[in-house]
Amino acid sequence: MGKRVYYFGDFCLDPVARELTRNGEAVTIAANAFGCLTYLIEHRERAVGKDELVSAVWGRVDVSDNLLAQTIVRLRRALGDAGAGQRCIRTIPRVGYRWMLDTVVADMPGETAEQVPASSPDVLVEPLPAPGLQPSPWRGRALWIAALCMLAAAVGYWRWSAVRQPLRLGQGVAIVLPAEVNAPADWKWLRFGLMGLLSNELHDARIPVESSQTVLSLLDQPGGNPHLDTFALVIHPRVTLVDKQWHVHLDARTADGRTWQAESSTDNVLNAARWANTRLLAQMGVAVRPAAPTTDDAKEEYLMRIDVATNAGSSDVARELIDKAPANIREMPEFDYAKAVFHCSEDELAPCKQGLADLLQRLPADEQPTLRGRVLAQQYYVYYREHKYAEGVVALSEAVALLQKQSNKTYLAFAYAQRGELEKVQGKLDQAQADFGLARANYALDSYDVAALDMDGAIAEVAMRRGQFAQAIPVLQRAYDEYQRMGMRRQMPDILMQLAIARRMLLQYAEELAATDIYWPLQQKHWGIEDRISRHLLAYERAQALANNGRTAEANDLLESVLTQIASDPQGEPGLQDTVYVLLAKLALQRNDIQAAQSWIGKAMDKPLLERNNDNHDYASAWLTNALVMQRAGKTKEFKDAVDALQTWAAGLPARDEWIDILLLRAQAAEAWSEGRHDQALDQLKLAMSKADAYGVPELIVDVAQVYTQALIAAGKVEDAASISGKLSTWSQVDWRAAWAQACVYRALGQMPYAEQYQSKARQLAGDRVLPSEASVFLY
Repeated sequence: MGKRVYYFGDFCLDPVARELTRNGEAVTIAANAFGCLTYLIEHRERAVGKDELVSAVWGRVDVSDNLLAQTIVRLRRALGDAGAGQRCIRTIPRVGYRWMLDTVVADMPGETAEQVPASSPDVLVEPLPAPGLQPSPWRGRALWIAALCMLAAAVGYWRWSAVRQPLRLGQGVAIVLPAEVNAPADWKWLRFGLMGLLSNELHDARIPVESSQTVLSLLDQPGGNPHLDTFALVIHPRVTLVDKQWHVHLDARTADGRTWQAESSTDNVLNAARWANTRLLAQMGVAVRPAAPTTDDAKEEYLMRIDVATNAGSSDVARELIDKAPANIREMPEFDYAKAVFHCSEDELAPCKQGLADLLQRLPADEQPTLRGRVLAQQYYVYYREHKYAEGVVALSEAVALLQKQSNKTYLAFAYAQRGELEKVQGKLDQAQADFGLARANYALDSYDVAALDMDGAIAEVAMRRGQFAQAIPVLQRAYDEYQRMGMRRQMPDILMQLAIARRMLLQYAEELAATDIYWPLQQKHWGIEDRISRHLLAYERAQALANNGRTAEANDLLESVLTQIASDPQGEPGLQDTVYVLLAKLALQRNDIQAAQSWIGKAMDKPLLERNNDNHDYASAWLTNALVMQRAGKTKEFKDAVDALQTWAAGLPARDEWIDILLLRAQAAEAWSEGRHDQALDQLKLAMSKADAYGVPELIVDVAQVYTQALIAAGKVEDAASISGKLSTWSQVDWRAAWAQACVYRALGQMPYAEQYQSKARQLAGDRVLPSEASVFLY
């Protein structure tokens, strides 16, 4: 296929070569300006919205209008369009920009070169203002296991130096399939081992290649995967042992139908695979030269076996290899690293922690900086499990500093991502935002598309932490669409859960339920999700969606089944278990079942909840629920104790959190009202309402406004109540609380037809909930 070049005026734009010339002379512009120019010209038939342009060029949701405007100004200057005429790039008011010059398009002969994202510089080591995230902290174990797999899949034993002449694959990536192995059973590890070896060889030759772990996940889909033709290059290895000679044969095919074959035979299987790969790349026009032979092949093979067993989840095999490792293997720091990674992946904190600590003692930064950086990054698991987040950030910062000076961007991306996880848990969203953005960019530069998509999920979650749920949805949708295109079914449910959460916060309950409909019921939809934590989380989000659509009895049954499954698990999942208890208490409160609500919230609060749940918002919500349940049960002392506990904990947080402040004000107002201090309660609710409005999350606005409205009516301030209820009109057709507040206001105003209309709507939206009495305040 050819490449496309654009001519306008005296200029020539070559997006593939990333060159802008004027009369044959190079014009230097910033990477983001180049990206804006390319995108505007490629979409010159219409105006391009600002949000669309930012998303396409920066790949993020948090770029300011001012930065975009400055970029356009500099681009206009470079094109000689700095006057008021705007002959090249015209500003379209309230929309964005449009390319105006007549442009000639030329399709040039030759293969299409690999395209680099427009906003990606050659080296990414400085903080970028990009968003980022981590799934809810009670998903912790599932998160770090996935992170381990991502890093382990990138582990390389590279022994080739590549001439930088990459095979041109356009925007696609290559994959290596599991090898067909015709050899005795003790060589079965080659099925996955050669995947990693060949993937690393391709990566070293500057060919964008997806990780082995991603390919295995892709192939391990229910009913197989029909999407292999979406990859630009697919390599299928076959290996046979005959008379002590290893024969390695490689078949390669591109998406446009080109094919190559190469083979090699030696008495060493790893060397045979390398020579076959060298010959294959030579046929493709990619020159590589092997390093000089070494005597470490046996050691490399042994480490590869451990790596393969760990990634494949063969715990017994990996443990036996580690326990029976020969003395010369045990002397290697790489063996100690593989051993520590195995213990981390098995959730064995003590040996993981000790192994990493011992390894750091024998790894001076000036001798083996890459391995030391990887060890420091791996310590994320230890610091996360021990809740030592600040110490973890220090260790990860050293890892970043070491790996910035090395060539492997995947290792650097992993370190950025894990530092971002720890910063996010501490509520340091700006820092986490930058680190997740850097992780995504470096994964993309190393052509690990799935890892980059995982960072899109992180980007969206940080946006959601900021209350930017509407901005998070297109990022999540883009990631979901890409997973779907690639057939990565097992990555999709987590994105769907995040979409459901975002829809819930925006009070888009029908869309929330629709997101869970895609994966539920799990067995009937054949997602093939074996991880117990992921299955429990999917069920929890399904229950939330059911409850928000008025089906609380179904939600209650589903949550109780989740608790039964957690109880039967020897390892359990106390953080998620407590979260389920809290939701069950809320549902019981909404059904006016005070006894059940007391029982469920008592189970959640009977132990130090925060030690098991790192999510501050969940923790604050649990204490507020506890306070409201105690108030409804008439337990005055327990009610006051719950409010005091929430206030004491919130005061000790390292940084203010508006979301938590709003929940605290609700609890304090409930206490003040119960003690007859109605004016103080109204002042606190007024402040909570102001904060909720500023935060801009519909769920918070409606939650506070319903209580505030009813408190104002009870205080005889009906006109003020009408003013507040007016804010709820937007959501009165989708949320029962908004409709109920409207009904109460109209009844207080004597407008009975309207009151009955909204009361009927509230009953419809409430489903099997029990509506509160009109005189009730601070019930939910």
